[in-house]
Amino acid sequence: MPSEIGIQSNEIRRFIPVDPILRTFALATLINTFGNGLFMTIEVIYFTTVVGLSATKVALALSIAGGVSLLFSVPAGHIADRYGPRNIAVMAYAAEGFVMAGFFFVHSYLPFLLLSILLGIVGTIGQTLRMAMISKLGTGDARVTIRAYQRSVTNFGIAMGTVFAGVALAINTQAGYQTMMLLDAATFVVAALVFSRLPFVEPTVEKGEPLSFVALKDLRFLGVTALNGIMSLHFVLQNVAIPLWVVQETSAPRWWVSVIMLVNTIGVILFQVRVSRGSGDIKVGAKQVQRAGFAVAVACLLYALSAGVNTLLACTLLILAMMVHVYGELVGSSGSWSIGFGMADEKHQGQYQGVYSLSWGVGGTVGPSFVIAMAITLGQTGWVYMAIMFALTGTVMHKVVTRKWFVNA
Repeated sequence: MPSEIGIQSNEIRRFIPVDPILRTFALATLINTFGNGLFMTIEVIYFTTVVGLSATKVALALSIAGGVSLLFSVPAGHIADRYGPRNIAVMAYAAEGFVMAGFFFVHSYLPFLLLSILLGIVGTIGQTLRMAMISKLGTGDARVTIRAYQRSVTNFGIAMGTVFAGVALAINTQAGYQTMMLLDAATFVVAALVFSRLPFVEPTVEKGEPLSFVALKDLRFLGVTALNGIMSLHFVLQNVAIPLWVVQETSAPRWWVSVIMLVNTIGVILFQVRVSRGSGDIKVGAKQVQRAGFAVAVACLLYALSAGVNTLLACTLLILAMMVHVYGELVGSSGSWSIGFGMADEKHQGQYQGVYSLSWGVGGTVGPSFVIAMAITLGQTGWVYMAIMFALTGTVMHKVVTRKWFVNA
């Protein structure tokens, strides 16, 4: 198999990639994320209104599952290096499907908690293996472009799944919700079959070599992982703080939240691949993250200004803020991928991707409480604090990547 996947510029412009390997990867992602959109839309509603669990218990179970799953990210990356990522990723996909089907039989809290933890574990393993697969299918720009394609397809798949799940919400019956869950379970199995058609990637670590978590000893890489975790909080900002901010603190109508999120979804689908071109060099990636930090900072200030003004001005400021935010998200994502792939040791790419994945995992675990404390509890002052935080984080990331402040242990 060639070390580099050929991706011509005319191919990149098409929604469906011409390269068969990239097309297969994208198809597996589309099927999987469509199912994710189905489940994430109805999950909390089903388990609180139909099963009868409290919202607090559901949230606690999801938080515990997220925290436990982080423990499996680095070992999964090591397995990818030692045995090759494809086959294990296929098994992880299939396992997620069987676990998801198990939710059909949940009628109390303990099974929900246990299945949520198990789903989080196999989901983390699968995600790490898929990132390892990307790292081993190409180098430089090719890796970032493949990852950008996956993200565009992910947003499209989740959006379509969310729309389709609206049928279950409209019907509002136990059978309707359970149908969505079983359909999600089926998408995992189908995605596994599609993913198995990707070429086998040879292991980069011999089976007899001693276990050595070299990525955890790379202090410079750990530094950028921590900084990436801080930058990733802007994703939590979108999903948690902004809807609450719009509803509680601005005069914009409730449905304006959907309009704001639609701007984000369309922006990522249409422009992520284009923005990611030429991002393979880590110095370019570092500059992109720096720009992202300033863009998200400006967006935070615009969000803050939307409070206390009339409805028309509030709606305008919120849309403008999301447009700037989307720009920061696009360049920040491509820069982050460039750094994550480019600073990793090629022999241990899987393990390094497992470590780097911790940045998003930790951000997703502690992020909701943090952004609510900043944006809702502190109000406009909190938005200013976050603006400063994002701007400084992007700048420090640029310095750490381009200047060797960290010495490996």
